[in-house]
Amino acid sequence: MTTTLSKDVQIDKIFAIVSALIPNNTLITISEWAELNHYLDSKASGRSGLFDFDNAPYCREIADRFSKNDPTQEVAIMKGVQLGLTTSVIENIIGYSLDLDPCPMMLVFPNKDQAEEYKKIKIDGLIDNSNLRSRITAETDNKNSRRTGDTAALIEFKGGFLKFVSANNPKELRSTHIKKALLDELDGYPDKVGQEGDPIQIVTSRTDSYSELGRKICYNSTPALKHNSKIYAYFLKGDQRKFYVPCPICGEMQELVFYQADGGLYSDERAVVKGKNQTKTKPYGVMFNAEQCQSGDYSSVCYRCKHCGGEFKDHSKRSIEQKGEWRPTAHSKVPLFASYHISALYSQTRPWWRIVQRFIEAGKDPQKLQVFYNLDLGLPFEQREGNIEYQQVHRLRDDRRNKNIVPKEALFMTCAADVQHNRIEAEIKAYGDRFRCWGIDHRVFYGNPMDIYDSCWQQFRAIKDEVFTDGRKVDIQLVDSGDGETQSAVYDFCETFGDGVIMPLKGLRVTERTKEKVRVSEIKDYRMISLVEIYVDLYKNTLARYFSQEEPLNDSYYPDGWHTFANSYTDEYFRQLSTEQRVKVVTPGGGIKIQWKQHGRNEAFDLNVYNLAAADLFIKNFSIYVLGLEYTDPKRVFDYLKAIRGLTTSN
Repeated sequence: MTTTLSKDVQIDKIFAIVSALIPNNTLITISEWAELNHYLDSKASGRSGLFDFDNAPYCREIADRFSKNDPTQEVAIMKGVQLGLTTSVIENIIGYSLDLDPCPMMLVFPNKDQAEEYKKIKIDGLIDNSNLRSRITAETDNKNSRRTGDTAALIEFKGGFLKFVSANNPKELRSTHIKKALLDELDGYPDKVGQEGDPIQIVTSRTDSYSELGRKICYNSTPALKHNSKIYAYFLKGDQRKFYVPCPICGEMQELVFYQADGGLYSDERAVVKGKNQTKTKPYGVMFNAEQCQSGDYSSVCYRCKHCGGEFKDHSKRSIEQKGEWRPTAHSKVPLFASYHISALYSQTRPWWRIVQRFIEAGKDPQKLQVFYNLDLGLPFEQREGNIEYQQVHRLRDDRRNKNIVPKEALFMTCAADVQHNRIEAEIKAYGDRFRCWGIDHRVFYGNPMDIYDSCWQQFRAIKDEVFTDGRKVDIQLVDSGDGETQSAVYDFCETFGDGVIMPLKGLRVTERTKEKVRVSEIKDYRMISLVEIYVDLYKNTLARYFSQEEPLNDSYYPDGWHTFANSYTDEYFRQLSTEQRVKVVTPGGGIKIQWKQHGRNEAFDLNVYNLAAADLFIKNFSIYVLGLEYTDPKRVFDYLKAIRGLTTSN
C-alpha cells in the first residue's frame, strides 16, 4: 500500500533534505564571514569595500582560531605595527559574533579613553557598514524602556553583549561572566589593579564557566621590555608560530627577519654594512649599506635569502605572502593554546626602507632601539644597562676642576638632600645642554634633623642664597621625605623656610608603563607646599646609562647626560654610587621584574637620582610657566637658556 504524502509534508521533507546539504552558517569560518559581510569604510580603515584577506594573508589563520568550530581556546599575538591585525582579527571576531555566534564578550584596553575611542571609530563603523545594526537591541522586559542597547561602554544584542572596559578598573573587569575575552595592547596594562591583582587574570577567570563551552581568549599586543613583557610571556606559553614564505628565487620557505648572522640579530654599525665583516655563516634577512642609508640613499635595501643567498626587493612581499604558512616552533605548554609572532617586515603598507631608517636613526640609543625592537620587529627589548661599577664612575672625577666652580656652559643649577637621623647630605649640581651635568659640591651637615631650627637645616637652607661663579644661584632644591621618621620635619622645614624653592620629595616604585618620571601632588594638612613624586627606578636606569657611556674623543662634543664631578669628591662617594645592583625579582603574579637592590650605603646614588629629578622638574616648569607650552620640551628650554647666556654651540 502506497501512502501519498500531503503537499505541505513533501515541501517540508524537500526543505529538510536541501538544508542538510547546505552547511550550517554558524560553521563557516571567520575569514569566510568577513569576506562576505565585513564592509570597510575609508574613514576608519583607509580603504573601502569588502574585506579581503589578500591584503594581510597572515591574519587568516589567526582570525579562524576564533571560529565556532575551531577547538582553540587561547591565542596570543605578539606583533609589530601596521600589520592590520586589529581590523583583520579583533573586528572580524566581533562582527562574526554579533552575526552568527552571539555571546557575552569583553574587549579590554589599557585605559578608558582608548576603549571609548575604539568603540566610536572602529566598532560603530563595523556595525553600520556591515548591516549589523539590526542585531543591536536592549535586553529588557520593560516595554517602555528607552535603552537602545548601544552606549559608549556597552553593546547589547540578543544572546549576548560586548563590554568595552579599562584594565585599570577592577570593578568593570570582574563584573560578569563572559565567553570571549579580547585583551588588546596588554603590555600597557598595570601589573596590579587596586587590591584585586593581575587584571589579565581577573578577566580570563571570568571565562571559566565557559571552559567546556568553547570559550575564546585573545591576547594581542606589541611587546615592551623582555623581562616583564606580558605578551611575550603568553607567546612562550603557546606553540610559538612563525609565518614562513617562499623565496621568489629558489622557493625555499623561511621567516622574514632583520639581518641575521649566526642566528642572532645584529644592531651595530659594523655588522650592518653589506659585504663587510661577514662571519662564517653568511648573513641573511633585510640587508642594506649603512653608509648609503645614512646619507639618505636607501636603494641598497633588499632581502637576502637564507638558503640561496639571492636578493629581492619588497615589491615581492604581496606575492610570496599569498603562499605563506604558519609553522609552530615549539610545543604548547597549555592545552588548546596557539601563539603567533609577526614583525612589520610583513606589512604591505610599510616598506623595508622605512624599517631600516628607524634602525639607523636609533643608533645606540637604548630608548630608540626599544622602539625599533617593539614596533618594527615585534620583539621584546632586553635592556643591556648593567650595574654601575666603581671604576666606571670614579673615572668621571675631573682633577682639573675645583669644587663650587660652575662652568660657563651650565644653564641652571639644582640641589638635593638626603636626610639621615644624625645628618643631612646635600649635593649641588649644574646642568647644561642635553642634560650634561657637573657635580659642583657634596656636603654633609651633622646635627638633629628632627629639629627644623637645628644648624644642619640652617646650613642646608643657606645654599639657596649662596652665590657661585658668575653670580649663579641654585634654581631648585629637593629634600627626600621618604623616611617615615623624618617626614614631618621635612614638611615643616619646607613650609617654614622653603620660600617655594625648597620642596619635599618622595620616591615611588614603577607599577605601570609610564613616560612621566616626575610629578607634583598635594600634601594633606600642608597647604603651602607641594610634594614632588618621582619614579626612582626609572631615574636609576637613566643614570646607569649615563655613567656607562664612552668618554668623548674631544672637548667639543659630549654625549647626552655626560656627568663629571669636581676633584673634591671622595672615593667613598664613588663607592656609594656603585653599591646598588639590578636584580631579577619574582612578582606575586609569577612574573619577573628587574629592581635595584642596595648593598651598602647609597646616599650618593640617591642624591644623583634626586638631582636629575630636580632637573626634569625645572625643565617641566620652565616649559609651562616661562615658554607657555602645554607640554615639556627640553630642547626648547635648553635653546632658550643658551641664547640668554650667549651660547650658540652644543657642548
